This record gives sequence, structure tokens and C-alpha cells, in this order.
Amino acid sequence: MDAHSPEVGCQTVQPKRSQFVASNRRLRVLVVTAAALAAVTFSLCGNTFISGSPSHERPPTAGGELEFDWAALEPAKTIEWAPCYSGHKCARLILPLDYETPDGPTTAIALRLIPTADKKKYKGTVLINPGGPGASGTEFAGRAAAKLSHVIGDSFDILGFDPRGVGASTPAANCFETDSQRNLWRLQDDQRPLNITNGSLEITRAREKLVAERCEAKIGGEFGIGRHMSTPNVARDMLEISQRLGQEKVFYWGFSYGSVLGQYFAAMFPEKVGRVVIDGVYDAANFRAALWNSNLVFTDTAIDSFFHFCIQAGPDKCPLYETTASKIHERLFDVLQRVEQEPIPVPLSEPPLVITHKVLRVLIFQGAYSPIGSFPLIADTIRAIEDNNQTALATLARRITTPLECKCNEPPAMWRMDDETFSAIACGDGDEHPFDLDTYTAYYDALARDSALAAPLWGIYYLTCAEWKIRAKARWTREFGAAHTAHPLLIVSPRFDPVCPLTDAQAAHARFGSSALLVQNSVGHCSLSAPSLCTAKHVRAYFENGTVPEPGTMCEVEELPFVGSAQNAKAMSVEDMELLESLKGLTEAVPRFGRF
Repeated sequence: MDAHSPEVGCQTVQPKRSQFVASNRRLRVLVVTAAALAAVTFSLCGNTFISGSPSHERPPTAGGELEFDWAALEPAKTIEWAPCYSGHKCARLILPLDYETPDGPTTAIALRLIPTADKKKYKGTVLINPGGPGASGTEFAGRAAAKLSHVIGDSFDILGFDPRGVGASTPAANCFETDSQRNLWRLQDDQRPLNITNGSLEITRAREKLVAERCEAKIGGEFGIGRHMSTPNVARDMLEISQRLGQEKVFYWGFSYGSVLGQYFAAMFPEKVGRVVIDGVYDAANFRAALWNSNLVFTDTAIDSFFHFCIQAGPDKCPLYETTASKIHERLFDVLQRVEQEPIPVPLSEPPLVITHKVLRVLIFQGAYSPIGSFPLIADTIRAIEDNNQTALATLARRITTPLECKCNEPPAMWRMDDETFSAIACGDGDEHPFDLDTYTAYYDALARDSALAAPLWGIYYLTCAEWKIRAKARWTREFGAAHTAHPLLIVSPRFDPVCPLTDAQAAHARFGSSALLVQNSVGHCSLSAPSLCTAKHVRAYFENGTVPEPGTMCEVEELPFVGSAQNAKAMSVEDMELLESLKGLTEAVPRFGRF
């Protein structure tokens, strides 16, 4: 890899829209002044506050992620498996921190293997990445690998790994001493919407500068982890992991930001592509430019589908049912506007909280990631506010916001996706663009034209990278593409992904010769957001046999938001019904993208 090759111009994608419901001018006016950041309830030393940032900490899962002592596992230069969790294998692999200095400082990469039950059919190990950037692959493996194995087939082990600086990999990229210290900092978030004219822009920039300077001191420097977390380094790590497992080529399934990692890998090592699936695709060229402005093409379409599916389901399944989509739209945004003027106290919840305008706005935006599970929550919340149903609101509270406990002396939790890891990867990889007010004003206005609802949330990424100070040493500056890869890539995209649009998947497809594009006719982030036997069978055939779908293939789904089953289960085989159950379980493992 030549990390210092001449720069290649980044490509942009022209948006193409297909709305479920025509855009509403009133929505455009209302939402452009929305709150900028997600709200989280912090329970600090007995007091409850509403903060302007989302929680990135996941609770312990059924896999027991917090029960295994990774620190007690001795790292080694070869993969030395130790039993962990329930029937899994764990290891910490020592790799160079800087591949140009192989005898210098090292990093220890956490690996978690879910072995196949049928070794007689064994064909290799599939690496998985849940996105972020900054999400833990070992934690994701605990939540999702068993179900993913059902999709891929029983010929493969599945391996989740924590990228450099993330999760159980060391050194960790922490710019705060404890989680409580970080949470107290977040309590100072500006409660106004991110906007060019209301003063919030200046506060946001000041906060981003502070974190950038703190991180420069904590994780910067020649051999600081912040300088060596780049996506090219992680792509090289994937090759090293696979080769030390005895595989000369890489088998990989990456979601969300994991699609960016997959594009980097295929561009850097086209001859090492065994099987590479990128799912929920962000254009790597836009990512490297640190623009984050190709993402919102179908955000409003995804949100508008709420009204469409509510009507399709009927009054028995959707508590906001009306005879037209515009009437449902009006009810939802009337509540949003009312809460902006008069936030809703919920004294019966534990801990007690206040539901604000920004809480509902982020709930709606994040709901578009996983509509099957989240749209009913949105409907129940809006209806409970309409009815002033305090009992219902108290019950829903922990699903609307995430309470955190005071753990003042504990080190940062291992399984969080923090702003520091996101910034170190996304901004460290990205082109530098110092802040300029005129440039940012035009940038923000363009985001708002794509989605006025999401622009005050998404617009922060540009500011984060404008202020970030740690530049990655290893950067990929050549084209994101290859005329030929050792095996064709499989590119998977929902038709209406709220943050990784089909247009970005099409851009990646055009750059990688012989790649195949599989479109899933669904709303949500990544194919996991809606169960599709058709998609699952294409993915399995790709891993098992190397076959790719025919051009123009579009897969239907088996379940719709509010509506429920879209197919006749009685006509399914037992094998299909078992596969469908795994796919339904995966809808709960939809990756986050960025801070939301």
C-alpha cells in the first residue's frame, strides 16, 4: 500500500427521489429549526437531566459481553484462541501500530470467533463489521453472529473484531477519563437547534474545538492511537487476520460504515477479495472528503413511509391511523410543534424525565433506521402525548431516551461508540477543510433541501471534522474502485435507506468492475432492517458458491412496519421459516451510523 500517492478527486452523486408522500411545505418550515442533537436522560448521582447527545453505551446482551475479562487474555503475535462466553473463542492479536514501522509500537486487536457447527463443510471464516465508525465487532458478534451464520450457511466461522482503538482492542481511543466525566461534559450541550442564525453554530464549533484539542493531547502524537486508527490500517488488519487464520483471501460482510471499510479493502487489495459484501452503502469517496452530504437523499422518503404503512395497516395496528397520509402527518407534527412550546414532564418514569422537542425529533429520525421495531414506538409515543397518558409515557420512557447511572470512578465502558472514536476514524481519514462560514452556510442549506428534518442533526459532522486536529498517517489517496477484483463484490442496498442511500450504492457499483448490486425493496438502514428470504438466499449463494444476482434483481421482504407479515407463512418450507425467524431477530441488530 502506498499511503502517500497523489490525491484523486472525490465523486459526488446527484440525488434522485421517489417519495411515498409528496413533500409538505409546512414540514420543511417547521423542521429546519429542529433541535440539533439527540436527547438523553442522564441519571447522575441521583439527579436526572436531559442532555443534547445520544448515549452510545449498549447494555450487556445475551452473549454476556461484559462478563469476559479481555484484559486477562494475553495478546500474541499469532492467534491463540481461548474459550469465551458460551462456545465462542477469543484472542488478542498483536499487530504493528504503524505498518511502516513494523518493529515499533503495537496494537492488540480483539477477536471473537463463532465456530461453525459443521466442520465437515468448512470453507473459511467471514469477518464482520457493524459500522460506526467506532462500533465494536466483538460486541456485534455476540448479538448477531449466530443469526448471521444462519444466513451465510453452516460452512463458515464468523469472526467479529474490534478495530484499532475500539472496544476491547488496545490502546483505546478515550479522550475522557471516565464515562461520568464524558456525560457531565455532554450536559453542557446547547439545547438550541444547530442553525446558521441562532447562535448555536458558534457554541457547537467551540465544543468541537474543545474535544479536538483534548483528543490531540490524549491520543495524538507520532505513535498515539488517534493517528493510527485509519480505515486503510484496519483494511490491512483484516488481511493480516485472515492470513493468520490460513486464508489467503478475505471473506467479509460489512454494514453501514463497514461498507466504507469494504470499499477501502477492495480498492487496496483487489487480488485478495474472496467474498466481500457491503451492505447499507456510504460512498467511500464522500467519506474520504469528510463531506457527509450524500447521505440524506432518501431520509424524508423513509420518514414519509411511516404514514404510508400506518394507513396500510389500519386502525387496529396503528394508533395514529387516519384516512389519508396527510392527516397522520399533521397529527405527528402538531404534537412535535406543541412539545416545542410546552415540553412534557413524565414524573412517574424512573428516573423522571421531560420529553422535549429534540427527543421526539431524534426518535423520528432514528426510527427510520429500523421501521419495523421503531415506527410502533413513535406512534405509541405520539398518541400518549396527545392523550396526556402519563402511565403509557412512563412505560415508554426508557425506550424513548437512555438513562445512565453515575459511575464516577469507573473507566470508560468498553462497548460504547463514542464521539472520539468516530472522529478519530472519520475525520482522521478525511480531507482537511477548515471552517468557512460562507462554505458551511451553503453546505447546510443543501442538507436542508435534502431533509430539513435531519439537517440540524447531520450538519454536525462537517463541523466535527473541520475542527479535528489529528491526521491519520496512513491514508488511501487513490481511486475507490478496481476494474477487476479476484471475485466480484456483492453490493446490497435497501431501496430507501435513510442515511446510506441507493445512489451511493450505485456509485460504488459503477466503480468496481464485475460487482453485483442487489436492491431490497424496503425502508430502513442496511438489509437487516427488514427480513427478506430473497436477500438472505442471494447472500448465502454468494458466500457458498460465489454466485451473484442477475442485474436488476430486486428482493421483496417478508414483514412490513405496522402491517406485519407480507407473505403467507403457511406456504413456506420449514427451512425458510427457520431462516425467517433469524432474519426477524436481526432487525434488532440494525447498525447505527455516525452518532445517531
